[in-house]
Amino acid sequence: MLKEAVLPPILRLVQQIDFARKLGVCERLFAKDLSTQGVCWAKTAAGVIWKLDLRNATHRWIVYGKYEGAPFLNWARRFLPPAGIIVDSGANIGQMLLYLAQWVPRGQVLAVEPGTHQADWLQECLEANPQLPVELLRVALGSTRQQAHLKEVGDTDRHGSWNQVSNLEGEPINVVPLTELLRDRKIEQVDLWKLDVEGSEIPALEGAEWYLSERRIRSLYVELRGDNGREIRDFLRRFGYECRLFNRSGSLYSPDHLPEESNGLFMPGTNTNVSEG
Repeated sequence: MLKEAVLPPILRLVQQIDFARKLGVCERLFAKDLSTQGVCWAKTAAGVIWKLDLRNATHRWIVYGKYEGAPFLNWARRFLPPAGIIVDSGANIGQMLLYLAQWVPRGQVLAVEPGTHQADWLQECLEANPQLPVELLRVALGSTRQQAHLKEVGDTDRHGSWNQVSNLEGEPINVVPLTELLRDRKIEQVDLWKLDVEGSEIPALEGAEWYLSERRIRSLYVELRGDNGREIRDFLRRFGYECRLFNRSGSLYSPDHLPEESNGLFMPGTNTNVSEG
């Protein structure tokens, strides 16, 4: 059985405090000590125990504070209803859902993760936290039901963070349209769809066109990179979804142009002012 990590007392104190450049500051202060503990169970800043590889910097971020920064997660906590429905596609080992799932105690999170290594890791964490309302789906999202492959990209210690759907190379996976997954579960509305699937966002969105056209997805939080990010923005515009970004103070704004790398929050145009503060 894996041991539980020993966290420095000062780290336990700052876990719940948000401040500028928190992840970088904590990394300078605590990385050396934490990394010696390797793979273990650790008390995360989200307040739950999670299996982490503390040799990995991104896993250490989960201990320090809100993964990828506070603005989106602070917004989501205000926005999500207790009975909300969340789709976390590209769930990986659960670094985002361990927050999101706690905020929909009477709702449901569909954690979509096709990679065997990542899904097995996440399954172990979910079994240790049965209070979280999460269903793990070992598939990828796409425009049609089909078989494909998941290509390993990047270093192995990234735990598949950059894995990409491929036609020919990698482990075999099943691809399913989101519309099919939702209808099978009689889900009529999604409150938040977190979409981070390393370049396969457009096929995933095509597989949810009915829900988008009916505005049955209240918000989407999408990774936007380069030309693919602009294609995602233009695709969602067709369905009346407007793109907002978070500034450093955590407020939402409408960008004149997209940065080369960012994460965008998309909502139907008449609702983009909801909970912006």
